[in-house]
Amino acid sequence: MKKIILNLLISQMLIALIILFYYKEFSLYYYINSSFIIGGGMIFIGLISFVFSTGFFDVFVVSLRKTITPKRQMEDVLSMRKPSEIFTANVSPLFIGGGMNLAIMGICLLFYYL
Repeated sequence: MKKIILNLLISQMLIALIILFYYKEFSLYYYINSSFIIGGGMIFIGLISFVFSTGFFDVFVVSLRKTITPKRQMEDVLSMRKPSEIFTANVSPLFIGGGMNLAIMGICLLFYYL
């Protein structure tokens, strides 16, 4: 829970910094645009991390290594770790934080159009 709140606070500060440095003025329209980019980016990074950690690309990476590597170095290739063994991060804070950012953006979007 603490990681999720910290993740949300950091993303909100990043949104505020983007608004101040890129748009040069603070408005609800700019907040909605920036929070959509940050929230969508967090969910996208979380999805990519989830796919790598589940081992979906392990077969592809191992077969590509075997195809490209010369036969004299095949022993080294077989001893290399798979991507799913290297990346074992918890991606749920990214999903939840990105979803919360998009939910806040949706609420602001309702206020913008009402």
